[in-house]
Amino acid sequence: MGLLLDLSRDEWFVVLLFGVAIDIDHAFAAPRYITDNGWSAILLPTWDDGSGLPWKSLLHYPVGAFLVFPLAVGWRLLLPFTFWGLHVAIDNFQEAVLDYSNPIELVVFCAACYGIALIRYRRWKALGSDGTFVQYLSKVLAETKASLGMYARSIRARLGNNV
Repeated sequence: MGLLLDLSRDEWFVVLLFGVAIDIDHAFAAPRYITDNGWSAILLPTWDDGSGLPWKSLLHYPVGAFLVFPLAVGWRLLLPFTFWGLHVAIDNFQEAVLDYSNPIELVVFCAACYGIALIRYRRWKALGSDGTFVQYLSKVLAETKASLGMYARSIRARLGNNV
């Protein structure tokens, strides 16, 4: 959604803060959960450990609007409220379809990847390229391989120097 809005760097910071970083509260609950249930329980679809203690902060519930909305008004941006609301909606959707989460998450992930590729392809076309979508994907794949190769060489060089 941020790609569609063509956000600036500052706007991306706000979006990531309110859309993604609010999940940092899970990191505070994770040690207690791992101690009580073991490392393998991290992969279970739900983190309800039966203790009754919260593992999500108030920002994960609609009552969090009382904190987010004044910040959005103060910054004169609708982005914090919009992306926080989107995060809460996704959390609620995930809890509603917990029994079917793997297939649904796969569909959402594939749709998001396709949407990102399509948006970037349209921007590439707008810059004057005459290639097809398949040619664009080939170009992106080649660039990705080159970047990963560069990182792999850098890591090998560092490991080779330390051995």
